[in-house]
Amino acid sequence: MRPEHPIVLITGASAGFGEATARLLAGQGCHLILGARRLERVQALAKELAAKHGVRTFAGAVDTRDTASVNAFVAAGAVALGGLHVVVANAGLASGLHKLWEIPDEDMEAMLRTNVEGVVKTIRAALPEVRQSGWGHIFFIGSTAGHATYEGGGVYCASKHGVKALAQTLRLELCGEPIRVTSVDPGMAETEFSLVRLKDEAKAKALYTGIEALQGADIAECIRWAMTLPDHVNIDELIVKSRDQASHTMARVNRRG
Repeated sequence: MRPEHPIVLITGASAGFGEATARLLAGQGCHLILGARRLERVQALAKELAAKHGVRTFAGAVDTRDTASVNAFVAAGAVALGGLHVVVANAGLASGLHKLWEIPDEDMEAMLRTNVEGVVKTIRAALPEVRQSGWGHIFFIGSTAGHATYEGGGVYCASKHGVKALAQTLRLELCGEPIRVTSVDPGMAETEFSLVRLKDEAKAKALYTGIEALQGADIAECIRWAMTLPDHVNIDELIVKSRDQASHTMARVNRRG
C-alpha cells in the first residue's frame, strides 16, 4: 500500500524545519505540496526542487489560523498532485518572553491560534485526502516546551503541551487505520524561530553562542527516518535535543568558549 513516491504536504515550508524537510524529502523522490504565508518563498522553493529532483510540486499561500485558507490550500494541492499521503503540520511560532500577567493579546492569540488551532485545521482538512489514499503518516512538530515549562514561556509552553495532546489523541483515534502518527519534539534549534520570537537579530544569535544547536536538516532527517520505517512500526514521539542541551529547557546547557 505504500506509494513509491509519496505526496507530502508541509505547512510553514518557507523556512526552518519546513524548508529543510521539503529539501530532504524531494531528494528521496517525494512529491511536495508546500504552503506558507510567504508565497514567493515557497514558490521559489517548489520550482527549485522540481527542477533539481524531477519531483512534482505545488506551492500555495496558506494561513493556518484561517479555516477557509487551509481548506483551499489542501484541496488545491491534492487536486494538483492527485492525492495526499503525508502531512507535516509544521507551521508554528513563539512570540515574546512575557510573564503571564504581561502578555499582550496579540502575542497570546498568535501562538494559540497558530500552534494549536492551526494544527487542528490542517489535519482536519488533510485527513480525508490521506484516508482516501489508503496509506499515510501525520507528523506534528512539537517541542521540548511541550514536556516542561519555563519563565516567560507560559503560553508558548501551553501551546506545545496542546500539540502533544493532539498528537496523542489522534494516535488513539486512528488506531486500526493504515495511517501512522508521529510527534517530533525539538529542543534548541538554530532557525528563524528565535528571531521571530525576539524580533532582535543580536539577541536571537546570542541564544546559540557556544552551542552546537540543532539545525533544520536534523529535524528533517527525523521525519524522513520515521516515515521510511516498515509500515507496522509507529514512532509515537521523538524528543530531539543537541548534545549540548541536557534539559528540556535551557536549565542545563553546555556553552563553549
